[in-house]
Amino acid sequence: MAGTGERQLGGEMVSDGPVRWECRQHQTPILLGTYDPDGQIHIKVRDRHWRILGTVQTRCPRCGAEHALDLRGVRREAEGGRREVERG
Repeated sequence: MAGTGERQLGGEMVSDGPVRWECRQHQTPILLGTYDPDGQIHIKVRDRHWRILGTVQTRCPRCGAEHALDLRGVRREAEGGRREVERG
C-alpha cells in the first residue's frame, strides 16, 4: 500500500498498515476484509463494520467460496503467525 512501510518477518513481508484479505479465485481479486499487523480483522458489509480478534470465516460474495483467517497467534508470536485456510 502506498505510504506505508513494509518489513520482513520470518521470510514474509509485513506491512505497517492494513493488509488486504482477498478471494483470489477471480481475475480481479475480491476484497473480503483487511487486517492489521497486530491481528485485528476489519470486515465491512453494506452499513455494518466488524472488528474481530482471532479467527473469522466468510464467503466470497461473488463465487461463494468459504475463507477462514486465523490471526490468534499474531500478537503472541510478534506478528508472525498469520494462517489462512481456504475451503472450496
